Formats: sequence, structure tokens, C-alpha cells
Amino acid sequence: MKTEDDEMEYEASKEETVTEDKDFDDGIDYRTVIKENIFTMWYKTSLHGEFATLNCVITPKDQNLLQHIFDEDIQTSDAPQTVVLQGAAGIGKTTLLKKAVLEWADGNLYQQFTHVFYLNGKEISQVKEKSFAQLISKHWPSSEGPIEQVLSKPSSLLFIIDSFDELDFSFEEPQFALCKDWTQISPVSFLISSLLRKVMLPESYLLVATRSTAWKRLVPLLQKPQRVKLSGLSKNARMDYIHHLLKDKPWAMSAIYSLRMNWRLFHMCHVCHMCQMICAVIKGQVEKGGRVEETCKTSTALFTYYICSLFPRIPVGCVTLPNETLLRSLCKAAVEGIWTMKHVLYQQNLRKHELTREDILLFLDAKILQQDTEYENCYMFTHLHVQEFFAALFYLLRENLEEQDYPSEPFENLYLLLESNHIHDPHLEQMKCFLFGLLNKDRVRQLEETFNLTISMEVREELLACLEGLEKDDSSLSQLRFQDLLHCIYETQDQEFITQALMYFQKIIVRVDEEPQLRIYSFCLKHCHTLKTMRLTARADLKNMLDTAEMCLEGAAVQVIHYWQDLFSVLHTNESLIEMDLYESRLDESLMKILNEELSHPKCKLQKLIFRAVDFLNGCQDFTFLASNKKVTHLDLKETDLGVNGLKTLCEALKCKGCKLRVLRLTSCDLNVARCQKLSNALQTNRSLVFLNLSLNNLSNDGVKSLCEVLENPNCSLERLALASCGFTKAGCKVLSSALTKSKRLTHLCLSDNVLEDEGIKLLSHTLKHPQCTLQSLVLRSCSFTPIGSEHLSTALLHNRSLVHLDLGQNKLADNGVKLLCHSLQQPHCNLQELELMSCVLTSKACGDLASVLVNNSNLWSLDLGHNILDDAGLNILCDALRNPNCHVQRLGLENCGLTPGCCQDLLGILSNNKSVIQMNLMKNALDHESIKNLCKVLRSPTCKMEFLALDKKEILKKKIKKFLVDVRINNPHLVIGPECPNTESGCWWNYF
Repeated sequence: MKTEDDEMEYEASKEETVTEDKDFDDGIDYRTVIKENIFTMWYKTSLHGEFATLNCVITPKDQNLLQHIFDEDIQTSDAPQTVVLQGAAGIGKTTLLKKAVLEWADGNLYQQFTHVFYLNGKEISQVKEKSFAQLISKHWPSSEGPIEQVLSKPSSLLFIIDSFDELDFSFEEPQFALCKDWTQISPVSFLISSLLRKVMLPESYLLVATRSTAWKRLVPLLQKPQRVKLSGLSKNARMDYIHHLLKDKPWAMSAIYSLRMNWRLFHMCHVCHMCQMICAVIKGQVEKGGRVEETCKTSTALFTYYICSLFPRIPVGCVTLPNETLLRSLCKAAVEGIWTMKHVLYQQNLRKHELTREDILLFLDAKILQQDTEYENCYMFTHLHVQEFFAALFYLLRENLEEQDYPSEPFENLYLLLESNHIHDPHLEQMKCFLFGLLNKDRVRQLEETFNLTISMEVREELLACLEGLEKDDSSLSQLRFQDLLHCIYETQDQEFITQALMYFQKIIVRVDEEPQLRIYSFCLKHCHTLKTMRLTARADLKNMLDTAEMCLEGAAVQVIHYWQDLFSVLHTNESLIEMDLYESRLDESLMKILNEELSHPKCKLQKLIFRAVDFLNGCQDFTFLASNKKVTHLDLKETDLGVNGLKTLCEALKCKGCKLRVLRLTSCDLNVARCQKLSNALQTNRSLVFLNLSLNNLSNDGVKSLCEVLENPNCSLERLALASCGFTKAGCKVLSSALTKSKRLTHLCLSDNVLEDEGIKLLSHTLKHPQCTLQSLVLRSCSFTPIGSEHLSTALLHNRSLVHLDLGQNKLADNGVKLLCHSLQQPHCNLQELELMSCVLTSKACGDLASVLVNNSNLWSLDLGHNILDDAGLNILCDALRNPNCHVQRLGLENCGLTPGCCQDLLGILSNNKSVIQMNLMKNALDHESIKNLCKVLRSPTCKMEFLALDKKEILKKKIKKFLVDVRINNPHLVIGPECPNTESGCWWNYF
């Protein structure tokens, strides 16, 4: 006995046979046949036959797009063989492709191709086995000759695959199973996979249309695809179209503004029929007495109103209302389709989810589903967003996973869903938003009343548990997910849930470029009470502010100010917040006013405030809050122009007793001599500042002279001063040397990238001999001195008892210069602990002197010899010293030292026998696979003392190396192997303090 499904299959097979047997022997050519076929398809899909003629008129915009799809690449002069036409559901991809076929048939387009074949995803999916020649010859007229003859010239063929996202294939075929022979009968999925992967007819051209959400599924199949996006209605066109649809309504302007403020709804409006649907829902709600603002507040709210409107209120038990089991089956079919990026319900899908013909008719009548007019037994949701809504509803209706008597599907895992982000998983994003939106009590009530069921809210606790797990991931990807999360939890409009959801996050990064983002972030973050660190890029000149001025909507600009106030209110409502970074913000007078008010609030606990690369519009810099705020101790203005008012308010604050600023970074702030003198004047009375970084400013010797006057002040509290690349020269060293002998507290001084030369070093060395000199760290990197300068420093080190860190990198000391230094360094009373000698033009000859230092200086624990050509011979000399029990070096830098596999035994000796070295940098050395393999054999031992080893990223990522590194990680978990050697605070204090 035939089942209902068997009958449906039989009818489809019979129709296909009749079509294939149709006689084309009446002299009609292929171009005429394909035109007739396109017109027939259009007629079927149009509401009225006359629309078919309108659809096939190609617009200038479409003509221009199609004409240039296969243009040659400017750089390679090659035309792309594979082009992907990508766009949202309903945006017009199919219409455009059919227009392209008609234009080719009329001789207006793509005349480089002798034949164009149009293949539709839904139609192909219903065919089981055929040869490729049979598959494309369905409408082939015999007057054209054998199709095999056409296929023998693939470079003149264009295959158009429409609706890739509707193909019901997994595309998991192994490469060896793919088919090259277009006469061989094979599963159709194999044929299409072979065509896409350029196994079959590799010289042919492909034009593939797909939804944006299926791009991730398509791209692995293609070779060098060129992507062409259909953008739909532009922002301005959307505004015009919404205005056209609502022009007779007194609340039209309010609706336009509400949609503009809801990024998701406004984005949906770039598809014409979605725009129509959204405006229709708004009209319907207003007619029922609803408010525009409430209807448009979230995408979930609007779609809940829409879905519920499709099921009119009817008595309980009415057969026209889906019961909970049926609704759950539909939702499961929806969610599986969203995860797998398949959006057509074929016969096998209906069977899998136990959906009968009667069930389908119920959803067809409600306009939840629609039947394809061309291909029988194919059903789709009326729009992708409707499918996404029911997919989200699945998580509220699903059975308890622990009570299921079958394995759970991957799409049932909420953690995997929350791990996704809009960049890598765009197909999941709207469904995820709907899921959070359906946690709203009003939305749940609407659905319960509509479908006469009770919805469990267990998913709420599941989501919170997943969010706690996500917070532990501190990667940049996690920060991307966090921004997505804010968009999602905003949909809940539930303050209690938002507070619970955000309690797991202590560090966030957000960027506000548009007004809708501001609305979302301000609403969510004011309920985040455990935040410790926040990077916020705030743009006062929001893109959407241009629209509000044109619309003249009363109160819109005021509302934006309120949003900013809510966002910055975290400074006093969140007492855990201790650091805020306003990196690359654009601040205007109103935002500076809000910031000053919040930072002056008695409940503000912020300690560190960063204004890096901030653009203050119209000279609105204002730091008056420093005078009264006793909590802010760190202020960073790197790469920010202080301006006249900024410098003035900063100096006034520094003079106030209420200012408790300890760290001030003014790196690259366009300071000059005059500005430096004003700053120095303010510092004369300041008693709190201990760290000042004025690097990368053109201070010159006169500017530094004014700072020296501050250092000579017995009440000066400065301990660390960075003056790298300030235009300071040897001519200013005498004044600085004098100040250093009088300073009571200065312990750290950075003078790198200033042309001091040997004469300047001589003056500074004289200071180091002085018993009153308190310097502990001196950075003289790239100061243009020679071995003569080394000699002066060597003499100074014989007398100095305070210096523990010395950086002489990027100076041409050469072997003889280091020899002079080593004479002093190996003296028993030398207190130096850290020595930086990167890029000092050293060779293996210097290693004998350095080895003596390693053995005789018990204080030295860090030595960086990177970027010197020591070679294997030099390392061999150093290794003898490193094995000596008197050597206490813990950190050894050997980056780019000319090491080869020949030094492997020496390196193995360091790793296995040395008891002191725990950090080593071996990056940019010619170590081969075998060398690193042998190193890993020693490193994997739990007895190995090494804590950090720096290797090149390209080496770490090699498959041959990766398995050894994994083994090391498992057996010796305390060891970190990475592509960057961590700087110590003492070694780079001007960056870390």
C-alpha cells in the first residue's frame, strides 16, 4: 500500500519524466527555449500574470552590476572564473540572475559564453542520480546538436547556480569521490560538488547566488571566488520608502525615528518586502492602541506582535491552532535549518520532524510557511526572520535534555550558540537575539495567550550559566562576543536579567559609532555593577545625528545626551570600576561636561583614566575634575593634543592640593618648549606626582632645563622621568647632570633616542660617580655613543652603588666597548642586575668577556644580547659560563643572534643542566625542525626549570612542530612557549608603570 509520501514522490517523478520527454524538435534554438522557460517561471511566481513582464525589465543599476561581474582583475589581468552573488533573503538575487539569462539570450550580455545554463537549488535537490549532461539538458532542443559537443568546450560555458542555500546537500564528499566525467551517472550532490570545486569542467565559469548567511558553508568549496554583494535599499532609500509607506499617518516621523534607532529593524528594511511587513505591523499595533516606541523597541517585540497576529484569538482546543507538540516540531525544523544554513523543508525534512500534510496546511494558512510555486513538495518559512523567530522559540519549548531518550543535537547546545559571533557566524546572530528577547515576560505572555500553552523559563538559568563560562575567555574574540552579547541582552529589556548576565564580566571593550549602539550600550552598561576595566571609544559626532537634525524630531538631540549620561553614569554607579580607556574617542563640549560631572562625583572610584589618541572637538579639553577627584592617580594622554585649554586646566589641577595624580603620561602630545615651561611651573608646587613621561615631544634642551629646575626642588616628588626622543642633546647634559646630583627622589631616567654622543655620556657618567646620585635605572638606548662612551660608563660603574638596571641597546659599542664595560661588571661590588645590549654590533669575540661577568657577578639576573651576531661559537662560550654554579642569570635574550642547528647541543645543555635560566628568547634564529624537536624532548620533562621560551610564530604553527609543543604543554604545564618574550616591569618601566 502506498503512503502519502510515496504518492508525492511518484507525482514529482511523473512530472519530471513528462518534462524531459517534451519535444523540442520544431527548430527552436536554446536561447529561445531558455527565455520561454524563464518567462514561465516568472508567471508562476507572480501574484498576477502581468507582473512577469515588469520583472524582466532590467534597470540601469542591474545592467551595470551584471556587466562588470566578470571584468578582468586590474592587478592580474585575469577574469574571475567563480563569482558569488551574495545578499539577504528576498533582496532580489533570483530576479537578477533570471534577468542575466534573458539578457544573454537576447545577445546583450555575456556574449563570451556560447551557452548559459541555469540551475535552481530547489529543483536540483529533488533529483537523486543522473549524469551531469542529463542534469543540464532538461530543456535542451535537439536542433542545437548533442549536448556532449557543447560540454567539450567548457571555457565557453557559464553555469548559474541559483539559491545555493536551498541545496539539500552536506558537501562532505571526499576529494577522491568527486566526479570528472560528465557522462557518468552519479548522485546529484556529487555532481554539484564536483562542479563547484572545479573537478568537473574546471575551465568553465560559475555564477553562484546565495544568502549572506550561507557564505560560510559555500566558501570552502570554491577556488578564488570573487564576491559581489547586493546591498538592497540604501539608508536614505529606506528612509524614503518608510516615509512613503507611512506618509498619511500623524505618527510617521516617530515611527521613522524609532526604526532608525533600532539597528536590527532598520537593517531588515533594506529588503523591500520586509520593510512593508514591518510598517504593516506598526500600523496594526497603533490601530489597536499601541505605541510606536514600544512596538519598535526591540526586533523581538515587533516579530512577536507579527507572529501572534497570524493566529487570531480562538477558543481553546480549536483544531486550527497548533498544539505544543506540533509547535515544537516546527521550531525544531526551524532551528536545525538555521544552524545548518538550509532553509527549504523538503520531504525528508518533514518526515524527520513528523510534520504531516495537515500540519503543513495549518502553517500555510497562517502564512508561517509558503509552498514553492515551481517545485512541488518544497516549503519555506515566509521569510528568514520568521524562521529565526521559531528557531529561537525552540529553546523555550524543547524537552529537558536530561529526560530525552535520544542523543542531543549540536544545535541544542546553548554554550555553542553563545560562543558564536556576528563575524564568523552571521547565520546565528538574529536567532540568538530573538532567544534573549523571548526571555521578556511580556513576550512570553503574548505567546502563551496566542498558543494556549505554558512556556518554561528554565532556559534563563541555562543562559546565565553559559555566560559565566564565557567570561573566563579573555581573548580578543571574547570581546567581540561581548559586543554581540550587549545587543542580545538589550532585547530582554529586563534589568534584573541584564544585571545578572553582566556580573560575570570585569573587563569590556565597546565602540560607539552610531546612535542605536549608544542606546543599547547605555541601557545595558548602567546595570553592570562588577566592571573593573572598560575601554570605550565614544564618538560625539554620531553618524545618525545627521538624520535627526533633518527630521526635526523634537527632543531627539536631548535624548542622545541622556543616553551619554546613562553610559558614563557607570563612573559613579559602579564602584568596582577602576580603569577607563577612551581610546580614539571624539569628544565634544557636552561629553566633556558629562565626563567632568561624573569624575567629580563623590561615589566615583576610578583610579586610572586613559585619553589615548583622543580627538577633542573645538578645543574642548577640560581636566578640572583632577582638582577635586582624590581617586584618579593615573592619567594617560598619549598621542592627544592638549590644546590651550587642556594644558591650562591640567596645570591648574596639578597646583591644587586636592589633586592626587601620581602618574602622568604626555607621550607625543605636541608639547614644545613654551608648553613644557608652563608644565614645569605647575610641577614646582605639586607633591603627588611620582611618574612623568614626556617622550616624543619636541622639548629641546631648553624644555628639559625647565624640568631640571623642578628636579632640583627639594620638595619635588618625581621618582621616574621618561624623556625619550625629546630633541635633547649633549649640550643639555651638563644642566641635567647637575640636577641629578641634587634630586632627592629620582630613581628612573629614560633618555633613549636622543643624540647625546660620547660627550653627553661623559657628563652623565660623572653624575653616576657622585655619592648623592639616586638613579637605579638608566635607559640610554640609541643615544649615538661609541666605545669611548662605554669607557666613561665603565669607570662610573666602579664607583656607583645604586644603579641596578642599565639599557645601552642600539649603540655601536662593538666588542671592545663591551670589554671595557665587562671589566667593571665583574667586580664583586658591582650591583647591576639587568643589562640590555641589543643591537650593539657584538660578535662571538665579546662572549669571553661576557662569560666572565656571568661567573663573577652574582647580582646579574637579566642579560639581553639580542640582534648581535654571536653565532654558534659565541653561544658555546656563554654556555660554559651558564653551567657554572656561580651564574645566577634567570633571563637570557638571544633573539636574532645568528644561531643555527649546530648550537643545538649547547641549548640542550642550558635547558637540562642549568638551574638558573627560566626565561629565554630564541626568536629569529635559523633553528630547524629537528633542533626544535630535540629541545621539546628536554622541555617536556617536569624537572625542566624553564618557565618561558620565545620561538617564532611561524615555527610554532608548523604542523610538524605543533604536536611536539602540545606534548610539552601536557607534560610540563608551567612552561609557556610563545612568539613574544614578555618584558619585565623593571626592564620597560616607562611603559609598564
